[in-house]
Amino acid sequence: MKRTELHEYADEVGLFFQEQGVPLMPGRVLGWLLVCDPPQQSAEEIAEAVQASRGAISMAMQMLQTAGAVERVKVAGTRRIFYRLRPGFWLREAEEKARVARDWHTLMARGLKLMGERDEEQRQRVREAHDMYEFLAAEYSRIKDRWAARRAEL
Repeated sequence: MKRTELHEYADEVGLFFQEQGVPLMPGRVLGWLLVCDPPQQSAEEIAEAVQASRGAISMAMQMLQTAGAVERVKVAGTRRIFYRLRPGFWLREAEEKARVARDWHTLMARGLKLMGERDEEQRQRVREAHDMYEFLAAEYSRIKDRWAARRAEL
């Protein structure tokens, strides 16, 4: 298979995700599923595109499916399993970040309560995290509506 700019882009996406703490191969697979045509690909096609073993693709798919990024799809006329980027994944990812921000804020509020009247410098470490995640939770909660409005403008 001749490598194209799209293949190189998939590699670049993989490196980006690796820098964020995600293993390289799931990032490369996600990159490929972002740009491939057709949008659904068999494990064999993905393995060829990202130049990886079937075992590496299997592990990457398991991770991506668990994260909700990729779904299995059937294609009429074949028994093979195909994969595609799950529609709406990016919004669900933002909603998950909102949930995590709310949970972290709640945990930091508990920490502040437990600390009571301790030294202000000691409390400040927890207060900073509390205040930041209070802010993030509020901002993330607005994303779905803001995203819908933005999409309507496009």
